[in-house]
Amino acid sequence: MATTVRSGGAGDALTAIEPLFSRVTPRLPPVQFTGTASATYNMGGGQPDPASLPRRVLTEIVAELLASDGGEAALMYGDASGYLGLREAIADKLARWEGVEVSPDELLIVNGSNHGLALTVQAFVDPGQVAVVEAPTFMGGLRPMRQIGVRVEMVPLDEHGLQTDRLEQKLSELQAAGTPAKLLYTIPNFHNPAGVDLSLERRRRVIELAERYNCVILEDDAYGELRFSGESIPSLYSQAPKGRVVRSATLSKILAAGLRVGYLTAPVEVIGRLNALKLDGGASPFVGRIAAAWLRKEHDTHVPDLIEVYRRKRDALVDALEQSFPAGDPLRPTWTLPAGGFFLWLKLAPGVDPKRVLEEAGRRGIAYVPGNAFFADGTGGEYVRLAWSMLSEENLQTAGGLLAESIRAAA
Repeated sequence: MATTVRSGGAGDALTAIEPLFSRVTPRLPPVQFTGTASATYNMGGGQPDPASLPRRVLTEIVAELLASDGGEAALMYGDASGYLGLREAIADKLARWEGVEVSPDELLIVNGSNHGLALTVQAFVDPGQVAVVEAPTFMGGLRPMRQIGVRVEMVPLDEHGLQTDRLEQKLSELQAAGTPAKLLYTIPNFHNPAGVDLSLERRRRVIELAERYNCVILEDDAYGELRFSGESIPSLYSQAPKGRVVRSATLSKILAAGLRVGYLTAPVEVIGRLNALKLDGGASPFVGRIAAAWLRKEHDTHVPDLIEVYRRKRDALVDALEQSFPAGDPLRPTWTLPAGGFFLWLKLAPGVDPKRVLEEAGRRGIAYVPGNAFFADGTGGEYVRLAWSMLSEENLQTAGGLLAESIRAAA
């Protein structure tokens, strides 16, 4: 008769396994992009407007693709760099929309921009080395740094973006201490979460400092095409010496987040090193063909429509807050009006308890991300990030009023 061997309880097994985890498997929660899904007014994640998703066009593209003579290739393994047709379409878009000339070989397709950020951090920064970030910054950019044990140093923002005088001071101090910065992570357009643009003068200064102190710039441009007002500002990538900047961008905000199409732009030699870190068998050839067809057929007409949709949403939320907090109201939060993107960054008035605001907002069906999620040191509790992208204009008007009630209740 066989002998039955019973294992220990689940707690015993987990206790035994815990020391086996590698040092790059930290106790981080899973990435969430939707805020509190059950909230009536979810302003947590930077999700695209559901009504703007081009479902009809994508249905036609998929049907044509699968019915075509070459349709079977879309269902096979593909190029590790991503479908060549998609890289060609992105290169064409960059040339026409930004005047940036790149070859398809200078583009790497990744599984959303977060994947690209993680690859770049992994490629340039070893555990214990230094990366400089903005304060605040996108939590998705902080995550890969925390995962591999990078030392993160912060430089503050103002209404014109990264404060370059403070950046120079930080880079100088780090070099003098024998711990020079390896990488600078910056979000120059419609900053997530702060909503500000990095001015042209400061962009040039950032490049000068990166050259002087020999660090790589990771330029995160997820929202650059969604400009509501003002002139577009040339990217850091387009102004810097070749190899100084790796630029991360995405189709999530202009096409569909669920397709998970991001891309990195860098010289061929850098792309080769980044591509060597990818262990995913290559970005989806099927999705790549869909995205390429959409870029060629619909991008130029769809993006202007999106700009108008998101501009109206921003205005609906801001109008609701303006109406709820007249000028001179001591409880009125402060903000800088973003010229594009998805986010409004509020600073609560003195005397308003941020934790109570979050509780009161939750009782009223509102979800948002508290400010301390965007600071590497966990400070910033006096800030609130609101995403206007998912909700209708009517719901944004209501949500703005309910948030104002929450702030007054927490004062």
